[in-house]
Amino acid sequence: MAVLELRNLTHCYGEKTANRVVAVNHVSLRIEPGELLGVIGHTGSGKSTLIQHFNGLLKPTAGEVLLDGENIHKDKQTLRASRFRVGLCFQYPEYQLFEETVRRDIAFGPTNMNLPPEEIEGRVVRAAQFVGLSDELLEKSPFDLSGGEKRRAAIAGVMAMEPEILVLDEPTAGLDPRGREKILQMIADYRRQTGSTVILVSHSMEDIARLATRALVMRHGEAVLCGTVDEVFSHGEELFSMGLDVPAVTKVFLALKQKGVPVRTDIYTNEQGQAEILRLLRREGRA
Repeated sequence: MAVLELRNLTHCYGEKTANRVVAVNHVSLRIEPGELLGVIGHTGSGKSTLIQHFNGLLKPTAGEVLLDGENIHKDKQTLRASRFRVGLCFQYPEYQLFEETVRRDIAFGPTNMNLPPEEIEGRVVRAAQFVGLSDELLEKSPFDLSGGEKRRAAIAGVMAMEPEILVLDEPTAGLDPRGREKILQMIADYRRQTGSTVILVSHSMEDIARLATRALVMRHGEAVLCGTVDEVFSHGEELFSMGLDVPAVTKVFLALKQKGVPVRTDIYTNEQGQAEILRLLRREGRA
C-alpha cells in the first residue's frame, strides 16, 4: 500500500470568484514507503501548492489525500495526526525560527506532540546530530547562527517530530556550494539511517538526479511526467523545451545529438556520460 496517495487532486485559489486560478489540476500520485520522490518544475508550476496538501495545510477543491489509505480530512483528529506524520519544511525555513535557543526551537514540534520531557530531549539530540549541530550551538540563539546553520536548525525542528514522511521545499535555495552540499548529504544520510520517505522539491535537476529514486515534473499545475529518474530524464529534450535546467552533462549530449552524433540523450550523471562516450568509441573501434 502507498504511504501517501493523491487521487485526482485539484486546488483552486479564489474558487467561485472572477479571479479563480487552478493551481493544481487533477493530479494523481502514489508515494511508496521509503522512496525519495523529487518534484521538479518552474516557479508557478504548482509544486508548493501540491505539497501543502500532503499534511492538510491546504484542503483540496476536489479529490482526496490518503495517508495509509485513510483520507486525512476525515475528521479533525485524523487531520491533526497527519501534521505530525508528514513533516513539511518550507522554503527558507530559517525565517520561522523564533525561540531563545536552538535547542528550544528544535523542541517546539515534539513539545506540541505532548511527549514526555525525556523523549523530547532525545529527539532534539538525534535531530541535531542528523543535521550536524553541536551541543554548543544548541545553546545559542538561532539568530547568532550562520545562514547554513540556521537552515539546518530549522530542518532539525521538523526532523525532531520524527515524521514518517519528510517534505522539503527547495532546501538548498540561496545557500553557497558548501552549504548546499551539506544539506544534500544530510538528506541522503537521514533517509538511509531512518528509512523515512522523503519528498524533495527542487529547481535543480542535478540534485534530483543525484538523490531521487523517482521524479515528478509539474507544469501549469499538472503532472506532465512521473516515473523513475531514468524514465523521466530519458525525456531530456522535452524537459529542456520546458525551460527546465537539466544537468550540464545532459545539455552536452543533447547538443551532440543535434549535431548528428549517435549518442543517447538520457544521460544525467558524469558517470553515465563517460560510459556513453566509451560505448561510442568502442563502436567506432577507437577504444
